[in-house]
Amino acid sequence: MRIGIIGVGMAGLSCAQTLRHQGHNVIVFDKGRGPGGRMSTRRVGTPLGEAAFDHGAQYLTVRDPAFLAQVDRWVRDGRVARWSRAGADDWVGTPAMNEPIRAIALDCDVHWNSAIDNL
Repeated sequence: MRIGIIGVGMAGLSCAQTLRHQGHNVIVFDKGRGPGGRMSTRRVGTPLGEAAFDHGAQYLTVRDPAFLAQVDRWVRDGRVARWSRAGADDWVGTPAMNEPIRAIALDCDVHWNSAIDNL
């Protein structure tokens, strides 16, 4: 089955990944230039060079065993790190919050700069 998903955040990409593993042909559309959704990282030029800042979620919480398995893979790849300051189940993307989302997007057919105005 051909399926289109709008939004390259954690929910949209997780949905796309699951459907793709079930054998579906999935295309993901996003109006932006890169992945993130609520875990977006912005980069801006300054007189001193490029600056990056997270402007969505500060951390992600892991309680589900299946999600923990995914987070363990991201830890091995250097994409997330524990953030004990927030709590025992909390993690941050490294070097930025959108890093785990970027990892999922690599496995998906994503069409960037694609605003969907109607269906």
